[in-house]
Amino acid sequence: MAANYREDREKDNEFNSRLRVNLSAIDDIDNVNQADDKPDEAAGEEGHYVHPDARALFEKMPCLERIPIFGKSCQGYGPRCTFSLGLVYFLNKGVGYSLINYACFSMFTSRFGVSGVRYQRLASIAKLGFSIKAFAAMTSDSLAIFGYTKRWYCAAACIVGAALTVGYGCLPKKESSADIAAGFIFLTSFCIANVDILSEGHYSRLMRRRPASGPSLISWIWWFILSATIVGAVIQGPLSDKELPQVGLFIAAATQLLSALFFVWNWYGEGTNREEQLADALTLKRELNRALRERQLVSSFRATGSGKEEDGKADSGLDKPVSAEAAAYYNAEGELNGDFALDTLHDGGETAEDEAPALNIVSCCGGIVEINKGVCMRNWRIFVYSSLMACSVITMMCVTILGTRWQLLYSCIAVVLACGACAFWALPFLIAKVSIYFFSYAFLYLQLPGALDSFYMASKECYPEGPHFSYVFYNTIGAVIGNLAGIAAVAAFPYLFSKHSLRFTLMFTYFIQVLASAFDIIIVKRWNLYIGIPDHAMYLFGDAIVYEVSYYLAWMPTVILLSRICPRGSESMVYALVAGFGNLGASMSNTVGSLLMEFKWPITTKDTCDFSNVPMLLLIGHILLPMLIVPLSFVLVPAARICDDIDVNGNIIKQKARSLHRKQRREPGEPINELPP
Repeated sequence: MAANYREDREKDNEFNSRLRVNLSAIDDIDNVNQADDKPDEAAGEEGHYVHPDARALFEKMPCLERIPIFGKSCQGYGPRCTFSLGLVYFLNKGVGYSLINYACFSMFTSRFGVSGVRYQRLASIAKLGFSIKAFAAMTSDSLAIFGYTKRWYCAAACIVGAALTVGYGCLPKKESSADIAAGFIFLTSFCIANVDILSEGHYSRLMRRRPASGPSLISWIWWFILSATIVGAVIQGPLSDKELPQVGLFIAAATQLLSALFFVWNWYGEGTNREEQLADALTLKRELNRALRERQLVSSFRATGSGKEEDGKADSGLDKPVSAEAAAYYNAEGELNGDFALDTLHDGGETAEDEAPALNIVSCCGGIVEINKGVCMRNWRIFVYSSLMACSVITMMCVTILGTRWQLLYSCIAVVLACGACAFWALPFLIAKVSIYFFSYAFLYLQLPGALDSFYMASKECYPEGPHFSYVFYNTIGAVIGNLAGIAAVAAFPYLFSKHSLRFTLMFTYFIQVLASAFDIIIVKRWNLYIGIPDHAMYLFGDAIVYEVSYYLAWMPTVILLSRICPRGSESMVYALVAGFGNLGASMSNTVGSLLMEFKWPITTKDTCDFSNVPMLLLIGHILLPMLIVPLSFVLVPAARICDDIDVNGNIIKQKARSLHRKQRREPGEPINELPP
């Protein structure tokens, strides 16, 4: 029996690498010395599974199977699903969103003629659309349209997003169009965020079923996103220099509209709502039953005190950690964790694992709409929290466009307090702390596009001594070099930080971002010219390389931390909430930057430019405020290494299992040399 549980634990641990980054390199580095002790997982059914469509494709074109990332993804999920996921991300979140993002400054300042201070305020709205994607995820999980929970939502989002993008590009060339354009950007980014989060939910479900191909699929998707970002930069830079930024928006609309075809044809291969709900219910029931059996096994050893008397085989089984599943469902005192009302079947005890549970689905409007009542009941706190965040984001959008600076300040304070307090009410305690940390991580490093973009792009007539960058250099060359540097940083991350603590890695990478800001201050103060370094070279080394490398290095541990603590069965929902709160923090950083300009340190970007206050804005927003991340890291981030598995209470699972085993065997507590650092 102990051997069977040990095999279950080995299979369960494969799920640690199934989310949004490839964690396998980190785990391989950490476990290289333990390889001999593990059973041959590849010998199981999962290791030999090949999708029927992939088998047919590989028989006709065997060379495709040898393509490293594509071949492995096709084996698990089929060529249609693999191709459609990559192309949807390439067209929608990649080319489409990057074109909208790169055209923003040119549209607002050149076409609509707004000032740098006004642009600083309106630029925050672009990120607000991604802040409420949790509400979209919760709505789609609760309400199925025409029998599907994702397919038709995504198709509608692509079509509506394309129409909004065309409307944004057709606005007349006058300053009053800027406020309407900000609303279009918010709605368009919300549509793109819908496709993003619902696609993440779909492939997360696929990876729970076929985890062996999961890391390859994630790598496949992110290669498409990064390459599409480069394509978008190459297209938009020359268009902005020719004062035709709206053409890039029309291209973005076309890419979004083209993405809708994959959902109309259902190339994702999504099953109907009833099929997916039944499969999820059976999976969750098996997982809970396994956790209950493991708990009963541990309780029997505790009750009989037979840990020492059992044979060596059973004893060695208890020496191994209990599965991450069991550790997640139970708290430190051994009671069932109440926080896992998120998505757990409370059926009162063990039932036959293959017995089909009753589905609590209500049909409305002649079957056009299906309400997943069970999902709503299990996740009602999440639904309330996501609704509150949606209302907060809409409030921030309206006040940003129409409100005074004081109204904007009061709204920021109210939204942060309300969403922060609700996070601790709706989420498990550790996930709530991580959510607050993600918000602070994005918020404390103030984004200042109104100041920096205006400074770098100022004309010779407005600011004779400025850098006078072109859009081709600023948006295209800088973006291409920055993305290439970011790819290198992501590839090197597992080898640089795999065994360091989360706290150290997060603080270290954050301070590299702060260091990169020194290059901006040097350029703004024109000190680089005194030592003979041209503006273009200084910018490329600073913002394009050092900052992008630091950004990706800082992004990796945050995603890894979230991947480690997301509860099984609720990954997409919880990830959307935490990531959405982080996006809200990034938007708030823009807003606070605009408040600093409006209250204390204004800039002038029309007629005769005045950027004398930009160094002070950079000092406060890029150097002093980010220092607050140090105490927050010790308060909100668990004391674990990047390569450690942690449960929902923040405990290292292996260490927790050893401690429980010592209690079972009536041994003393943790040895001094095994205490956490």
